[in-house]
Amino acid sequence: MKILYYKLRAILVTKLLRWIPRNAPLVLKGENSSLQLADQLSLLGYHNVLLVTDTILRELGVLNELLATLQRNGAEVSVYDGVLPDPAFDQVQAGEKIYRENNCDAIFAVGGGSVLDAAKMISMLHTNPGELKSFAGIQPCKYAGAPLFVAPTTAGTGSEITFAAIITDPVSHDKQPIIDSKMIPSYVALDPQLMRGMPPAVTAASGMDALTHAVESYLSKASTAQTELQAIAAVKLVFDNLVRAYRDGDDMEARDAMAMAAFYAGAAFGKTSVGYVHGIAHQLGRVCGTPHGNANAMVLPEVLRAYGSCVDSRLAVLARAVDMQGDSDAELASQFIESIVAMRAQMEMPTQPKGLKTEDIALITRQALAEAGSLYPVPRYMKAAEIREIVGALV
Repeated sequence: MKILYYKLRAILVTKLLRWIPRNAPLVLKGENSSLQLADQLSLLGYHNVLLVTDTILRELGVLNELLATLQRNGAEVSVYDGVLPDPAFDQVQAGEKIYRENNCDAIFAVGGGSVLDAAKMISMLHTNPGELKSFAGIQPCKYAGAPLFVAPTTAGTGSEITFAAIITDPVSHDKQPIIDSKMIPSYVALDPQLMRGMPPAVTAASGMDALTHAVESYLSKASTAQTELQAIAAVKLVFDNLVRAYRDGDDMEARDAMAMAAFYAGAAFGKTSVGYVHGIAHQLGRVCGTPHGNANAMVLPEVLRAYGSCVDSRLAVLARAVDMQGDSDAELASQFIESIVAMRAQMEMPTQPKGLKTEDIALITRQALAEAGSLYPVPRYMKAAEIREIVGALV
């Protein structure tokens, strides 16, 4: 009976994902494109800007040139650097208060997925005031948000192109997905220069996040011809460039390619959603505080194996796209999965979350099953025993 419920939910989610109207952002790409975007901001008539970021980026001086460009163009700049990983709603409220009290007319967000998610919600909260619970559901916002310009500093979440944000309840610590096409930023800069200082471990985690988005999008029952092209492009870019960027953070060609990989993967999964990898990873983040990209990497190969033969033909397409050869779809699928394991090892990524206890397995299994079953058009529905085995191997 539950599987039937999940299937009906998946049909509904698929239809909603395809129905939701969305606008494509204007995208600038390449080194120093964030500075070009700052020039465009003033050209478009915005002169009182809230710069949303985090303390680390501000202290490292990553924003100095951007600030100088905005100010040289005559913009007044207020800075909100209070965004933390997995941003809570009180951080969103604090940022919106600064925006409102300084009479800002645009938001410029520079940071990773947490910063971009927070900025998207600051934008929406300004024109749609309310508590976090008022943003539940799909398309909850009545009005378009404040003008939003973004420049990601990591190549993974794809938040710059998606219409979703994950915001944490500061009291219960539950993560609430906010889904509204009005959150898609209007202007994006994919600037590899901003990613140059990304530590190797963050490069690895971000890149595996992008790969997970692409693979789960390609396997989704909601995939389309367009999202499949985007997902394949993202997979190829990750396979060709992630380890390069990990080994040499100054390899700007690899950094630029990874920025595009994250963008393509974000564009794809924004229309198709994800799967059991994310269902498990979200619980590891909630229970153990495991960074999202690392959590995805811990279970991506294992979930793909658990799906079994139903995904062989799809994974074989991805394997051929990255120049693997084999006599059967099953052989190619196996090669593809093992190559992800090898990539994970090459980048010395952690394979077990810190603090995971045996007594956590049952709750994580139950919540991962509910999340994936209720929200994601997965290639097949897994049994509790299958999820329990994957999670149990992490202890």
